[in-house]
Amino acid sequence: FLARLFLFLLSSFLFAFFIFLLKTMDKNRRLKEFKFNSKGSDSRHKRREYAVSLRKDKRAQKLNKRRDMEVFNQQVEEFTQSDIGQAIVNLRPTIENDDDPGQHNALVQLRQYLANNKTLPIQATINSGVLPKMVEMLSWEHQPETQYEAAWVLTNVSSGEQHQTYAVVEVEAIAPLCALLMSDILKVKDQACWCLGNIAGDGAELRDVLIENGALDQFIFMLQEEDNLDLLRNVSWSLSNFFRWRNPPAPMEKMGEALSVIADRINTQDPELLANLCWSICYIAEAKDEYLNGICDTFGNIFIDILSLKSHNAQLPALRALGSVTAGEDDQTQMVMELGLLPLCHNLFRSKKANIRKDACWAVSNVCAGNFDQIDVVIEENLVEPIIRLCMSDPVGKVRQDAAWCLCNLASRGDVRHCDYVINNEGVKAIANVFNINMDVKALLVFLEAFSHVLDRGAVIGEENDTDNLVASLLEEDQCVDKFTVLLDHPELKVAEFVGHLIDTYFYEADDVDGLGPEVGDGQYEFGTEKNYDDNFDV
Repeated sequence: FLARLFLFLLSSFLFAFFIFLLKTMDKNRRLKEFKFNSKGSDSRHKRREYAVSLRKDKRAQKLNKRRDMEVFNQQVEEFTQSDIGQAIVNLRPTIENDDDPGQHNALVQLRQYLANNKTLPIQATINSGVLPKMVEMLSWEHQPETQYEAAWVLTNVSSGEQHQTYAVVEVEAIAPLCALLMSDILKVKDQACWCLGNIAGDGAELRDVLIENGALDQFIFMLQEEDNLDLLRNVSWSLSNFFRWRNPPAPMEKMGEALSVIADRINTQDPELLANLCWSICYIAEAKDEYLNGICDTFGNIFIDILSLKSHNAQLPALRALGSVTAGEDDQTQMVMELGLLPLCHNLFRSKKANIRKDACWAVSNVCAGNFDQIDVVIEENLVEPIIRLCMSDPVGKVRQDAAWCLCNLASRGDVRHCDYVINNEGVKAIANVFNINMDVKALLVFLEAFSHVLDRGAVIGEENDTDNLVASLLEEDQCVDKFTVLLDHPELKVAEFVGHLIDTYFYEADDVDGLGPEVGDGQYEFGTEKNYDDNFDV
């Protein structure tokens, strides 16, 4: 009898210990899945890649503006692309003849062709074979006007596609351009800076070539020492391009040096310079977790001041930098909360710029993935109601998804009180409104986890009140079960198994699932709901 009793007690202890381990593992898994605090997190990586894409679009807009700056004394003659190509070929003999008195005028004509946005003959310029002469002219210290025009030609060529930027590098333009950063002629220095910024902004490989040639050191030095505002704007923009790329990132020690210099410049009253500085900080925050605490301590209050304004070009990088800090550990999330970000989110949610609304939701979703006290603050700040409104009515699909992510984390990462709050305040309907079978796997699992929590809580409430599971009924009304059924055939096994569990537990027996899916039309699943997924963001 004692032996049987001992075995019974031992087996009970082992079973309880096993359950404890499962719960601990599940908690850790959920933390990793719902809070973007891991360098390897797919969700955070996507946000970083999105930031790169956004910044590249901004660079293109700025370059177009730069090309339009020149006020021509006479109208540039309009050619077809083939005509301009031939015209550039015809200019080459004059440009390459150092004894021809028309050499400089021919160089100016070439630059004007490249400044004409209607044709923009970048490839024609490369094909003409004039780039080596442009590089030679960069060293003509006795003719600074020629240096300037040649650098401008190379700037516009480097603003093109990647292979066109590489064409500038392949004619060995980097070293003489770096040398021009020390020119005594302001506009020559400024133009060389612009061209190198284009090259740095085209990818990590070319950025690293620039670093090997000392360009990054020179830009950090110029940011510290220069006092001309136009040049500082250009230097700060170019510097931010060195930190955009994270595969691999720029050298960590250079990030630290840049942050130190930026801290001395960050109080500028110039909006463009401030925005460029904030982009550098933002990119460093996304690339290196080691700098998150320092960034929050040094720049946090300035970011809050920027976000308190009705509108500012620096708001997006400031918000994104703080969002990266909230993506860290709970104590880092708390640092941002204590700065006062959450109260500002009411106005940020109403921003006319979709990127601001989206990133505000992203930051709040990270808070909702924090500890229970942090989740309480989100509710106390009355942020759930505007988040639900974004889920239900924002015209941009990605804003709706990030808003719903907040509610998913609230239901999944919180305690019973938080889950009940989502249920009792139409949060389930908001999540269901955003839920879409075409989401990526990461998002699907987050949404399904939230559905699991609210369905489980709905079942408990139903048992306590002797009623049906009202959450299950709501999801049936909103056609979520039809979507679950389609996902049974999802290629990702985790998704298929998850929806199978939800259906078996809360809706139908497994044998009743066949035939419940929606109709298929034009290769897409149709649920009778209007689709409005506008991915065009205002910058």
